[in-house]
Amino acid sequence: MVYLEFPKMSEHPIEKGIAGVVKTYELLDRVRMRQDLVIRDDQFDYEALLDAARYARRRRIRLNLLDTGRFGLAELEALVREGVRVLTSDEARPRVDEWEILLEACRTSRTFLSVFWNGPLPSAEGTGGISLQALEDLLARGMDFHVSNLNVRRDPALMVELAAAAKSGRGYFVYYHHGPLAADLSLPASQGAWVHLTDSGSGEEAWAGLAAGIASAGAAAGARAVIRVERGLPLELLEELWTAGAALLFLTPPSDDRSLLRPIEARAARRKVPARAYFLSTAFLP
Repeated sequence: MVYLEFPKMSEHPIEKGIAGVVKTYELLDRVRMRQDLVIRDDQFDYEALLDAARYARRRRIRLNLLDTGRFGLAELEALVREGVRVLTSDEARPRVDEWEILLEACRTSRTFLSVFWNGPLPSAEGTGGISLQALEDLLARGMDFHVSNLNVRRDPALMVELAAAAKSGRGYFVYYHHGPLAADLSLPASQGAWVHLTDSGSGEEAWAGLAAGIASAGAAAGARAVIRVERGLPLELLEELWTAGAALLFLTPPSDDRSLLRPIEARAARRKVPARAYFLSTAFLP
């Protein structure tokens, strides 16, 4: 229940109080209808989010919070203890000691901490704000870790090491790939990394074999290559990728009922990508 107080009407107008109540009920309605369940921490007040988290926990609905750094550690930890899954980053919350506290709260409440890493990955020498050993320890305790090569080049050998640590802790190591494919991308996939890629380079001669190899390596390790079909691929290649174990996300217009692509589009829709295997949404490639 939300209680409103108006000590000074000049400072707390009725309109402001009503607006707060309306936003709170909007949030609860979203949870009730299972809509928009990834919520930014600056969309609602802390008390409203806490009420929503408690309601979602009673209804066994997963509530995901995108952490921008607005809340303090104690507030975020309280939300986690109510079952909220936190999506954060090295930019929004760069302190490793806070990740450790949140991860421990996640283990108690059976939820998850997901970190998107924007900067250069830590080196074995320990340069930067977090050591490689500290990161591997967190992954081995079940923290999910997402990384992209959009702005920073990634070392496949280092990703192999991190993917193996995540697998040992039953966490998710997720890599989003931009640009030409390379054979060494099969290495982190073979250690359980979820590798996201697009069909933008499918016109290259080696693309089909490399993509199928990544998919096969991931499937053998209990993960998948997630291939975004944006340009469109021949039916034969789609079947090859499907057989290799890829999850196919069709972003092309749906085929009509007579199209030979329709059956594989239907099968692809049933091969779901777990929420922990992508950051925020599959609608874009970070």
